[in-house]
Amino acid sequence: MPTALVTGVSRGLGVHLCRALKASGYRVLGVGLSAAAGHDALDDYRPVDLREPVPRDLFAAEDVDVLVNNAGVYLDDPRRGYGDLFALSHDDLRDTFEVNLFGAARLVLRYAPLMRARGAGRIVCVSSGMGRLQDADGASFAYRSSKLAANSLVLAVARHFAAAPGDLSAFSYCPGWIRTGMGTPSAPHEPAPAAADLVKLLGAPAGESNGRFFRGLRELGWDTRGPWVGDGPAPPEAPLSRVDPPT
Repeated sequence: MPTALVTGVSRGLGVHLCRALKASGYRVLGVGLSAAAGHDALDDYRPVDLREPVPRDLFAAEDVDVLVNNAGVYLDDPRRGYGDLFALSHDDLRDTFEVNLFGAARLVLRYAPLMRARGAGRIVCVSSGMGRLQDADGASFAYRSSKLAANSLVLAVARHFAAAPGDLSAFSYCPGWIRTGMGTPSAPHEPAPAAADLVKLLGAPAGESNGRFFRGLRELGWDTRGPWVGDGPAPPEAPLSRVDPPT
């Protein structure tokens, strides 16, 4: 039974990720700000503030096969009347990076070397298409730049994984605009299918996912080559043509 560690599990996409992982046969560990997770799709839960150093004893006895950096904040959201670059406070910029980048980086620096030593593992950062340079529009600078930095973190890990033997993959995942507290009730998509797609990607061979950026099951891409990688939209199942369920 593989073990997955997911951050931000007490609400939004995190709840659905835990359920999808559990249904796919994973042992699921979770962290979040709440005193309790508030759902039963976890084997163990610890309250952790990702703005602070990760406790040394956090799941110390566990071999983590999959790390999903899902926790995130969107403090400069223009849908809530506050998003212009010149209105951004230093506190909100700092807190955004503490959670969206530094918290993720702390966990990556803890678990990526262990995965590399074992020759197996998956690291995922839940990101956003807003974290691509061509999507910058003058608003949401804190959120956009933190996701751009998280994407860069994933690429750095992917380079290390590609140079090591074994079944290792690091990739970014954009769930799209989904109905969560962050996405708002007006979002067009439910979070459960996005969670299921991420779990499917975890089962893809490392060569099909390492160093890539997905939205759902389609490769979104990192940069200014266009809205999708290649000459046109890929068939929805194309990246997962050889996926097997975890064992």
